[in-house]
Amino acid sequence: MIDAHLHLWDPRRLDYDWLQYVPSIAGPHGPDAWAAQGTGVRQAVFVQADCAPDQALDEVDWVASLSHPDLEILGAVAFAPLEVGEAVGAYLDLLKARPIVRGVRRSVQNEPDAFITDPRHLDGLVAVAQRGLTIDVCSRDHQLPLVIAVLRELFERAPDARIVLDHLGKPDIAAHAGDVRGADWDVNLKILAALPNVCAKLSGLTTQDHWTEGRDEALLPYIDHALACFGPERLMFGGDWPVVDLAGGYQRWRRIFDAIALSAADRRLIETETATTFYTLAPETLP
Repeated sequence: MIDAHLHLWDPRRLDYDWLQYVPSIAGPHGPDAWAAQGTGVRQAVFVQADCAPDQALDEVDWVASLSHPDLEILGAVAFAPLEVGEAVGAYLDLLKARPIVRGVRRSVQNEPDAFITDPRHLDGLVAVAQRGLTIDVCSRDHQLPLVIAVLRELFERAPDARIVLDHLGKPDIAAHAGDVRGADWDVNLKILAALPNVCAKLSGLTTQDHWTEGRDEALLPYIDHALACFGPERLMFGGDWPVVDLAGGYQRWRRIFDAIALSAADRRLIETETATTFYTLAPETLP
């Protein structure tokens, strides 16, 4: 299995302002802490963890330097300031010079609507696609119509852009009590799935429900709808560790995922093959 959405951080090395709001996971989380989880998953894609923007290249270099028998980072999704538009090109070239980098994520989940639709943001996305890097989109359910509009423009200018929607677009499971129609999430996910070159991650759902009172069964309609929209060939598994520890931990999410009724071939797609293709990874063949 490849975990296509793993975070690592060390606040002793880099600054993560947002961790002050989640003290239970605010300490260092590196390969040793990952190994202690006993997940049985050794290969992963690292996704930027929102350190201070001026430290983002240092974050990539730190992750690339890590070596641990229980964790092989196959690729990294790095931060890039896409809001500066075409001027981001020089920064993207620095990222491309780092072999571990496969893609870019500039999270918009906490940004105003005007950020998403700003022409400079679109120009930044185009610059990423033109360099052959993938784009992780991290947005909330109510932002999906704006994301759809921007991606349509992106594909007009860069038809080969490769997009993956993190955490299924963060449906507010707690607010809508498992109703996939909340905030028109079901409709918007179907529209996204109809766009070319868009994949999605089965990840981050437990933390979209109540952290301490969430019920496993409330997540299932979202997973079922994602499967119906994207099919297993465009879905990939993500653990979202250590954020997942806010809502029952990695093992809980794995139990939910493992209980999904899938053929062996479809499970292999979600667990390994979709991520391998999308991020152009080269995982080892394990016994």
